[in-house]
Amino acid sequence: MNFRIPMRRLATVRAFIAFGASVGMSLGGAAIAQQDVSHEGALERFTADLKYLASDELAGRLPGTPEMETCLKFIVDDFKKSGLKPGMPDGTYLQTFDVGRRNSVVADKTSFGLVGPKDKMDLALGKEFSVQLKNNSYDVTKDLVFVGYGINASEHNFNEYAGVDVKDKFVIVMRMEPQQDNPDSVFDGAETSDYASIRNKVASAVEAGAAGIVFVNDGKTVTNEDADKDELSAGDLFGNSTGSLPFVHVKRAVIDKILAQAPLTKPDGKKFSKLAEIEKFIDESLEPVSQPIEGWKATAKAEFKREEIMTSNIIGVIDGEGDLAEETLVIGGHYDHLGMGAFGSRSPNRGKEIHNGADDNATGTAGIMELVRRFQSRDGKPKRRLVFICFTAEEMGLLGAQHYVANPVYPLKDTIAMVNYDMIGWLRDDKLTVYDWESSPEFAGALDRANEGMGLNLIKPNGGFAGSDHLPFKGVGIPVMFLHTGLTSTYHTPEDDFESIDCNGAVKVIDYTERLIDELANLDSRPTFGGGGGGSRVQRVRLGAQLETIEDGGGVKIVGITEDSMAAKAGLKEGDIIKKIGDEATAARRDVIRIVSSNSGKKVKFTVDRSGTESVIEVNLKND
Repeated sequence: MNFRIPMRRLATVRAFIAFGASVGMSLGGAAIAQQDVSHEGALERFTADLKYLASDELAGRLPGTPEMETCLKFIVDDFKKSGLKPGMPDGTYLQTFDVGRRNSVVADKTSFGLVGPKDKMDLALGKEFSVQLKNNSYDVTKDLVFVGYGINASEHNFNEYAGVDVKDKFVIVMRMEPQQDNPDSVFDGAETSDYASIRNKVASAVEAGAAGIVFVNDGKTVTNEDADKDELSAGDLFGNSTGSLPFVHVKRAVIDKILAQAPLTKPDGKKFSKLAEIEKFIDESLEPVSQPIEGWKATAKAEFKREEIMTSNIIGVIDGEGDLAEETLVIGGHYDHLGMGAFGSRSPNRGKEIHNGADDNATGTAGIMELVRRFQSRDGKPKRRLVFICFTAEEMGLLGAQHYVANPVYPLKDTIAMVNYDMIGWLRDDKLTVYDWESSPEFAGALDRANEGMGLNLIKPNGGFAGSDHLPFKGVGIPVMFLHTGLTSTYHTPEDDFESIDCNGAVKVIDYTERLIDELANLDSRPTFGGGGGGSRVQRVRLGAQLETIEDGGGVKIVGITEDSMAAKAGLKEGDIIKKIGDEATAARRDVIRIVSSNSGKKVKFTVDRSGTESVIEVNLKND
């Protein structure tokens, strides 16, 4: 990826839009100065916000990071400048909560070194080595053994642990597998076989009695030194599969330096002093070259600390006026994304690159900010209360929206509808998809009236599942609409950048949404819940388990459990790995969310791996 220079917010474009009389209703709180009402003015504001929200400076907006806090302050500052009233009872905009816990490295108590007969290398944490995040600390010094790709494939007569003693020693293991680009390879041809998975490599090392693992990238994955990125520092990628086993990742240059002093030797006397030479030999011969690194030891020391991940929904309000003032219309969209893409990325081999999430969902966040300015700039107040929410932790399983629904600031019984923004940056052929429009029979007319004179091609799917922050509201019987311009090839990849966004199209969606909100806020009576097709289906997603996808199809790990939740009542525990729900495999977090939502009100069986033992746990997916 070509990392860009971080884009800073341009102070010169902080004008606020004035909208008003032509819509037929006066909305707003404390009015602000009316300035630029043109499309160009709105486009300038939206573009500046989007550039900053999707910039490298915010590092992918991952909850619990300093960059996420910077993003939060950016949004709050804009709400304040708009004159938007804080939505929380304590006079702030922040609904803060705990989304789980994570390990972090205690840097000054973590080290890794390689000691030989004539040389000693103390590696730099974060530059030359990284460690797998674990619960246990360790301080060990052990002999080194090279085991190639660390594969034990008896059916292919290829066992890199055969004839070599690795018990109570550190093993050096290369990533992937031999003959990766050979269509005739016994390892599933040019496809990647299960033997290439880190999970499989760890299991083989543990079975052989290794004391620790030194992991190193293969030459096919990394073609130059800049591409030699560690695979561990982003998070606990392998669940509990390594137990207490120390596991570090080092640069290829480190291993090459050892091999230059202690080359490996084949029975014919041929010596290998570089990883590339070893890889070439194994590719051509499919013969292991496993053997001790004579005279060399690894010394590994690490300490970890467990920290809560705190994050916040951002909530602002425009009070209503009149007989319907106590009814609430929620307008929301999430402002978090994937950070460096360790979990949730569709580019799993690029988990050390920033995933800026320009479309998902910097567009929706910038859209919320622009809507706030428009409604806040009006004279007078709306008939109904407008609550604007930038949700957090959507990518972790709709946690921000779930938290609000479980802890509503404004009564859910008085919440008439929820309008959700998620990915509005690719308006193609003027097609705007509105999911869950059938959740109220009154929505169809409101959608069409808002579109008069705009010419949008409204796509209204019959039923279907679209996982975003509207679902928890729908799950408690609140009519919802999810506005979306469609999935793209950049979705959940490092390529979801500002440059790919159709800003003109996004502003058109915002223009339409402003009219739609007017329609909903101006209804004589509140929308009824239910209707044709999929609208009457209540999709409940409040399992109460915080989830992370394990790479290579290893299942979905539970990294946190909410007290008194469905998950807690069923006996699911932090650290459990969900392998199946019913008869359906769960390869990714989204699978769990989808299956749970589609089985609302039922009892389903979760097959989980708990510390290496598989068991079946029945979960009641009915909200009491």
